[in-house]
Amino acid sequence: MFDWSILFLAEPTFVAAYTVFGMVGFGATLVAAPVLAHVLPVSTLIPAQSLLDFAAASSNGLRLGAHLDKRELKRLLPPIVIGCVIGAYALLAVPVRTMMLLLGIFVVGYALNGLRPKPERPPISSRWAWWYGATGGVLSAMFGAGGWVYSIYLARRLEDPQAIRATQVAVLTATSFIRVSLFAIAGRYFDLNLLLLSLCLAPAMLLGLWMGNRITLGMDKKRFMQVLYVVLLLTGVSLVARTLAS
Repeated sequence: MFDWSILFLAEPTFVAAYTVFGMVGFGATLVAAPVLAHVLPVSTLIPAQSLLDFAAASSNGLRLGAHLDKRELKRLLPPIVIGCVIGAYALLAVPVRTMMLLLGIFVVGYALNGLRPKPERPPISSRWAWWYGATGGVLSAMFGAGGWVYSIYLARRLEDPQAIRATQVAVLTATSFIRVSLFAIAGRYFDLNLLLLSLCLAPAMLLGLWMGNRITLGMDKKRFMQVLYVVLLLTGVSLVARTLAS
């Protein structure tokens, strides 16, 4: 039977999570999962979140479609697919706790370095798409947390914050579709309680997206990157905390 009391914590958590998603194009899972894992089994939370991630990315993609950089999207998708395959294998072969701790430490270090005042970094070669795409694919398959990797690549390739967000959202739409497809094949969406939870949390997701989009309206690249690094820092701290607490 569905536990309606869960919604008292889940609804505001998802508003906050998707406000972050609306602002920077990723981060909803890593904001919501550490909080809700205390009241929901991960086997229910992650499939439900995947459905909402796909809906959020799709809706954001329609709104930001005019800013999409199709060349960068085409460069990233092939290595992402390869990375997802590697990540699915690593999920079974490598201790997840160790991987999460190392990931969290790296993200915290990168974010702190990004927040440190320094001259603007030059663009990187498009060849790096294979490294960042494959790495993001691995992390997406293992943790549902590859969005920050794509953001690093796109921020060093594109100048327009809207183009960064639009292209990243398109990438996340593809990766979330893969996750939803895998959960569907595994039969997770035959669980009525899971579907009901997703339906109840959909309004919170939409409200968070609206708030995040309003906050970033007209934001320049410098301010956008500051917000991005803060989200990365919080993401990294969250991963380390989750690992040490488990």
